[in-house]
Amino acid sequence: MYDTILNMSKKIAIENGLNSINMRLIAKNCDIALGSIYNYFPSKSDLLIATIQSIWQDIFNLNSNSFNSEIFIDNIIYIFETINKNLQKYPDFFTLHSLSFNNENKHKGKKSMDIFLNNIKVHLTNILENDKNVRNNVFNEYLTPTIFVDYIFNLLISLIFDKKDNCKSLIKLIENSIY
Repeated sequence: MYDTILNMSKKIAIENGLNSINMRLIAKNCDIALGSIYNYFPSKSDLLIATIQSIWQDIFNLNSNSFNSEIFIDNIIYIFETINKNLQKYPDFFTLHSLSFNNENKHKGKKSMDIFLNNIKVHLTNILENDKNVRNNVFNEYLTPTIFVDYIFNLLISLIFDKKDNCKSLIKLIENSIY
C-alpha cells in the first residue's frame, strides 16, 4: 500500500505539480480510505517529503548499478547525463520542490534532501579514494577527497540548474586537477 500511495503522489506531482498533492485526492485515486494513508504518512508533510525523496531517486536513477565504474570521472558523467535525462519527466523539479513546504516543514525537507545528497557524495568520495588513475599527492590537509567531491558535486548541480547540455568543462577541470 505504501508504494501505491507514493506512486499516486508522484503521478499527481508529474501531472499537476507538487503543490497539487492532496491526501484526499490520493485516497480517492487509490480507492482507499483517507485514514489508510495516515497509517503510512502521519501528515501531508511526511507524504510530500517521501514523494520528493522518491522523485530524487528517480532523477538520480540510484540503484545497485548506478555507480558501476571505479573511475571517478565516469561516475560524474553518469550522474550528469542521468539527471539531465530524467529531469525531462520532472521539469523544473529542482527549482520548485523547496517551494512546496510551508515554513515549519522547510527544515525537515531540507534535512531530508541533505541526507540524500550526502549519501551520493560519500559514495563518490569512496570511488575517488579508490580511483587508481588519480595522481599521487593530489590531496592534502587543505584539499581532501571529501572537500574535492563537495566542490565537484556543487559545480555539477550548478550545471544542471543552468540547464547546460554537457559537463565537458567540469570534466576538463577534474582531469586537470587530479589525473
